Amino acid sequence: MAERFDKGYFLQAGEGITASSTKASGVSTNGSLTLIESRTTGGAPLHVHTREDEYFYVLEGTLKVRLGDDTFEAGPRSFVFLPRNIPHEWDVVGEEATLLMMTIPAGLDTLLDEFHAAPTAEARNPITAKYGITFL
Repeated sequence: MAERFDKGYFLQAGEGITASSTKASGVSTNGSLTLIESRTTGGAPLHVHTREDEYFYVLEGTLKVRLGDDTFEAGPRSFVFLPRNIPHEWDVVGEEATLLMMTIPAGLDTLLDEFHAAPTAEARNPITAKYGITFL
């Protein structure tokens, strides 16, 4: 793994720039984007981003996605674009899915790190507000 991100870097399968599955972060891309490979059994309830667009590329499994008034299923090799300011939610159909989660600009990795470290649901509210995300 690279120590100097300004020179670019390469990651092998299973590697991340941190101990997590983060492939690209605000630090490694100078704020341009976040890319996380996520193996998950769940999703996210209805919410809206005000600062970044969100993208998913489904590698394995299927997601049920609601974007505004539309609902659809995204299976392997599907791409999902979730523009900022449009409420959306998603969940795994079945037991598990693997997807690439991206945001432009960067920030998703730090949000998720802080969000999952919060001791209570109440403690998560100021974190999401700090990142311009509102759960509906």
